[in-house]
Amino acid sequence: MSQSDLFPSLASWMAAAPAAHPLRELFDGAEENDHQTSFRRTILQAFDDIIATLEEAQPQRLSAPKGDFLKAKTDDDMLIVRAELVAGATLASAGVGFDFGARSGRPEPDLILREANLAIEVKARRLNGLKDLERELKSALEEIDAEVTVYLACNEAPLVIKKGVRDAIIEETLDRVRAGEWGTRVTRLEQSWAATPWLDLAVRVFNESNPLVAGPHVVVENGFDLGNHLRDVEAEVLKVLSDEQKIKQAEARPTILLVDAARTGNAWMRSGQIWARRLADLLPQDTPFVGVAVMTPSLDRADAPISIALRGNAPAEDLDAAKKLAVDLGLELTE
Repeated sequence: MSQSDLFPSLASWMAAAPAAHPLRELFDGAEENDHQTSFRRTILQAFDDIIATLEEAQPQRLSAPKGDFLKAKTDDDMLIVRAELVAGATLASAGVGFDFGARSGRPEPDLILREANLAIEVKARRLNGLKDLERELKSALEEIDAEVTVYLACNEAPLVIKKGVRDAIIEETLDRVRAGEWGTRVTRLEQSWAATPWLDLAVRVFNESNPLVAGPHVVVENGFDLGNHLRDVEAEVLKVLSDEQKIKQAEARPTILLVDAARTGNAWMRSGQIWARRLADLLPQDTPFVGVAVMTPSLDRADAPISIALRGNAPAEDLDAAKKLAVDLGLELTE
């Protein structure tokens, strides 16, 4: 059975994708005997379901996000366009008619509802300081063929570790490995923008590795305090309301800002109900957006949970349209 048989909708898009496309290795390696719950099968099946749902709904200008899909060069590129595709597929699955916004001429939001004067602008945020450090440190250790295990531990997960700080931590760790200096070093992270302005990061180096897998291992320890971390996530979500490009798109027509926060720290750990309540508490009343929403899609699903809060002083007709959308999507609405 070929990929076209396994994932017919995705295959039609991948046929035009370059050899270096971020999904190429997964897609070309797919086999009929892949387990239904395997990483490869679930990722590809979700993409196939998203594309099939959109193509059945036939929104105008689907070619624009499809073009972004084909031009994606990195995983980040792929996940940015996936956010827009998932938002569209979620609308289509709920029977909400929409079209993708025009990209030439006057700027329009990403998704334009057909039966209401309302639009949705999608923004994907990726912020994960420890994940960035983990990835770069593992790559640096592989370059020197280090058979070690490194544990990274913080009381709270930092959304951002500046590149210069990451580089310094990596260089110090490499020096310790070369010199055989095992044990723990602590770096104090300065993050004046965050709810916790100073955060200690422990880097523990062990002269051992996983005997079953060659190469170095970098492990981020769990057990984070989520309080201030999630306040930082909230701030990053609301920061998008001030994005000049997003504001211009919101000025084109009444718009809800939908932020994909699945890769913004541990945003996914908060329930949708609490997200809606917090967004309602924090939403500034002078924003041009009718409301703000958060979604936390997972790679193995074709839709996404959404939490939404509306600006109470928005025009009545805009609020009515947004409330109807929430009902159509089966959401609990918070104003």
